[in-house]
Amino acid sequence: MADIYVFQTGSTIVSAAVPDRSSRKSSIAYTGLFQNRKKRITVPVKCFLVEVSGHRILIDTGWSAECAVHPFRHLGFGLWFASEPVMRTEEAVVQHLKQMDLQPSDIDAILLTHLDCDHVSGLIPLKDAAGIYVTKEELDGKNLKNVRYNPNFWKGVDFSFYEMKPDEHAPFGKSCNLFNDGSVVVYFTPSHSAGSVAIEVNDGGRFALFTGDNGYNRHSWEELRLPGPVYDLKNMTKALEWVQAESKRENCAGIYAAHDPEVKQGKYKI
Repeated sequence: MADIYVFQTGSTIVSAAVPDRSSRKSSIAYTGLFQNRKKRITVPVKCFLVEVSGHRILIDTGWSAECAVHPFRHLGFGLWFASEPVMRTEEAVVQHLKQMDLQPSDIDAILLTHLDCDHVSGLIPLKDAAGIYVTKEELDGKNLKNVRYNPNFWKGVDFSFYEMKPDEHAPFGKSCNLFNDGSVVVYFTPSHSAGSVAIEVNDGGRFALFTGDNGYNRHSWEELRLPGPVYDLKNMTKALEWVQAESKRENCAGIYAAHDPEVKQGKYKI
């Protein structure tokens, strides 16, 4: 059986329009501009360590420990204003790994679902992992001009690209069979961002799906609630419909979203 470890790396204080754009009329409401900060909501920020078929992978990296000490300096004003982090130093992913007697070099692959700050802020201390993966589309120079990104979070990191291939069963026609054994399949989902992905882990005929930000919580895919920050609204709806369908499959062992408060920190199995 595959093991899933859910690490919570603190939380973030955001506009209610971040997980649900219908809560506000403005298309940029997710930034928090012109809103009363006292009315913001708090959502968890999680990443996932998975051990399957002899592979050890980390899906996203959550907040850096810097967010506990110097959040404004680490993020810059814009990202701090839109996604204010709340965490303790011991909640950083490197600390979670140390508690398991693991070093970054013990990780076979870090799989980034996209490059938003709350998914990649903690990356640099993990750069000794065997492989760090992202899509070419996410790292494209034109995409990175978006104010959502801060390249300082991956300065000096040697990225590998997911080798996407045509897949008629994938929601957007492309996927990557990461280890060529079907245990980890990465699906291209240009929805939340230009190069975002969702990740499926398979073991013993059952699977778990890690949505990235193709769904902030269970209500996202069950009720097709579009998030605030999106790359393509039509694609975002399609991605949520796909996650919803996957969640209803008999052999689905769980849907894991980085900001879902119902998925508690701890160990799970497929």
